[in-house]
Amino acid sequence: MSSINLVGTSLQNGKYVIENELGRGGFGVTYRAVHRTLDQIVVIKTLRWSTTDSGQQLQKFQAEARRLAQCQHPNIVNVTDFFIEAGQPYLVMDFIPGQPLSAMIFPARLLSEKIAINYIRQIASALQTVHGQGLLHRDVKPQNIMIDGGNAILIDFGIARELSTGQTQTHTNLVSEGYAPLEQYLPKARRSAASDVYGLAATLYSMVTGEVPVASVLRSHHPLTPPRQLNPNLSPGTEQAILQGMALELAQRPQSMATWLKLLSTPGRSRSRQPQSTTQPTQVVAPGRPSGYGVNNNLSQAGTDIARQQAQQAQQQIQHQGDRPKKQGPGFFSTLFKSITSLILLGLLGGLGFVGYRIYTTVQQAINNVKEKTAELPDVSIPEVSLPEITLPDLEEIIPDLPTVPEDSEVDELDPLEDANPSEQPTVEQPSPPLILGNSGNPNTASPGDGGIVPVPGFAPGTNATAVTSRLGEPTRQSASASATTAVYELDPNRASVAYVYDAAGNSIQQTEAVFAPSYDRLIMRTALTGMLNGQSTREIETGLEQVRTGEINQFPFEHNGFVGSIERNNNGFVHIYVR
Repeated sequence: MSSINLVGTSLQNGKYVIENELGRGGFGVTYRAVHRTLDQIVVIKTLRWSTTDSGQQLQKFQAEARRLAQCQHPNIVNVTDFFIEAGQPYLVMDFIPGQPLSAMIFPARLLSEKIAINYIRQIASALQTVHGQGLLHRDVKPQNIMIDGGNAILIDFGIARELSTGQTQTHTNLVSEGYAPLEQYLPKARRSAASDVYGLAATLYSMVTGEVPVASVLRSHHPLTPPRQLNPNLSPGTEQAILQGMALELAQRPQSMATWLKLLSTPGRSRSRQPQSTTQPTQVVAPGRPSGYGVNNNLSQAGTDIARQQAQQAQQQIQHQGDRPKKQGPGFFSTLFKSITSLILLGLLGGLGFVGYRIYTTVQQAINNVKEKTAELPDVSIPEVSLPEITLPDLEEIIPDLPTVPEDSEVDELDPLEDANPSEQPTVEQPSPPLILGNSGNPNTASPGDGGIVPVPGFAPGTNATAVTSRLGEPTRQSASASATTAVYELDPNRASVAYVYDAAGNSIQQTEAVFAPSYDRLIMRTALTGMLNGQSTREIETGLEQVRTGEINQFPFEHNGFVGSIERNNNGFVHIYVR
């Protein structure tokens, strides 16, 4: 297969001009290019070889584009275009300024633990989105992480594969030494999110040590050096998370990113150990009562005999000591001191008791005297006081005449809230913005497409307008009124379009829409819908999308996380999605 060099090439009638090569991977090559229409720097990736030499590689490349389009996340590189020109596929992505993580840490330029964990958490969040789409990245390493300021961006999905949990699958022979788990070297092995856990834990190993870890296939002969031996300032908790994430056996690793992150978030603590005594503690054993482990009767009887013998020996020692002459040493004076102290305490207690009794009798006598004097008080008569009569005015004179209600008329019951707050005005529901793409699409001219993929990003209500324009550029058409601003993007003419209704100031999205030809790629539809729901779709909503797409139903309304929307077939048979 002949390698190609596209430096200086113009693509798409001069829309893109390739400036220089950025790097080569397992089967792809990436270039820095200029989007001349927008005057923006982009990254273009294509195959290393001509597709005339390898049709199978073309299919793999298209699969990578599809996988990237599925995974929308702030820490995953954005795909902005895909096309095939002269039989060669091209994938256009955002250009990420900054530098690869590998350039920051090699050789031996380790990062602080705090900064390293911050980057790792961002990539872990991105991988959770990847796994949520049923995919594995399988090539997590410092070379595939770009650092732009404080943001870490995951790139290169060249060897990503579908995730079939618990099943044995055939793997490619593309591995990254030091970051690929053991199962990735095997022709067939069970796939799991734990494979990406290994790659991310190994990446953290390099970030805090400045060294590439020993390849997993060599660790049986060359054990992995613990990170704290290379970086004594590393906390024990972070070291433990790295070692558990890099366990050789897949089943011994955390089985998800969320589980591994819990280990990483636990600060290192040294467990306090109780000092071990060199002498055995005295154990009191009740005869015939085993202490814990199924002891039989013979052992119990033996314990009783030993206890009886020990008691007899103790009695003999006491008798033997009684025959010895007693000495008045320090023990005699200690006993005398204790006796005198006890007598003093008893005297004090007796004195306190006597004083307490005298106080009690004095108080009791005072109470009795008060009772006797109270009983001898003379009767006091209270004179009667007559109050003047007050004449109330007639209510009819101070209350105006009220209209009478006929007995046979119906009286509406008052709402308690309205009665309690008569000054409040009733809530008036604001009208919803009109649908822009409700009747879009022409089934007579809609083509099935050439097999290419045009990503259709979805933006949720509340998104800032600048996020849309920075991703999609200037709209195909737009309009403005006193109440709203609208923008329409025909991303794939008569096959896929999106529209946004902004607030009156044009700052944020109030309503988002997308319309697809019924033959459009279902994964692109699902990706757009997920973005329109701010990444919080549900299985029920995605099932509704599939039912509308296949014609099983014509409409699927939904409410989720404060969003209201619908998926429906419009009058032209196109799949129309809107979210407010």
